[in-house]
Amino acid sequence: MVFWIIVVVIVVIGLLIWASRKKKTAVESTAVKTHKECSYCNEEIEIDAAVCKYCRGIVVSSS
Repeated sequence: MVFWIIVVVIVVIGLLIWASRKKKTAVESTAVKTHKECSYCNEEIEIDAAVCKYCRGIVVSSS
């Protein structure tokens, strides 16, 4: 009898851990994008930047 109680507790804990990991990945995918790549040097720059701070290239905004 004790064996089955331990098995049920382990399965429930495993399901809770699995569900919490799945929820975290869903939250990460909806994150707001704050950076983009420069079209000249491929460095990551802020999304509102008009000029790349690394290569000084004029970044064309893609709307």
